[in-house]
Amino acid sequence: MKIYDKDKFYKKLFIYRYLKFLNFESDIDDLELQSIIKGLNIKSRYKRILYVIDEGCNYIDNYYKDCNLCHFKNNKCICHRKNKKDYINGCCRKCKYQSNSGCTIKNFACKLFNCSYVDFNGKKKLTVKDIKVLRLLNFYQRFIISSDYFVSQKDVARDLYVGPVCLIILLTLRIILWVIV
Repeated sequence: MKIYDKDKFYKKLFIYRYLKFLNFESDIDDLELQSIIKGLNIKSRYKRILYVIDEGCNYIDNYYKDCNLCHFKNNKCICHRKNKKDYINGCCRKCKYQSNSGCTIKNFACKLFNCSYVDFNGKKKLTVKDIKVLRLLNFYQRFIISSDYFVSQKDVARDLYVGPVCLIILLTLRIILWVIV
């Protein structure tokens, strides 16, 4: 299916994401539109979810690449320096994926989170609505991806893949294991 009008395409995207038998293409020069089309052409639901997570994280990284959001100095963020806390690595100090060289995983929720001390250097703060590739997910999945902190990409993808009932069971087990360990 050839896309000629970007606005009409976005209005009907909630239908298009369920049409697995169609291949989409466009000559419109728009990176966000091209990433959505590439995602729509991935027919495996799990692989599409992994693609959306990866593209969303890359979009956030590219958007904020010129900003030093947390103003780290000596492994302390601006919030902990101002409040004279001894914590290092800021909000990530409790994450098991945190290493001396930074985060070892791609997590959309962690990348989108910003505390009140963050300086955006004149840039607009990103929200879930600003990242168009997330339109390939339904409302429930967008909520999960934006609130699943300190979890690996595979775990987030599994959470998005399963239905709401299975997700409640998975999250309960994860919380129990997190408290025990």
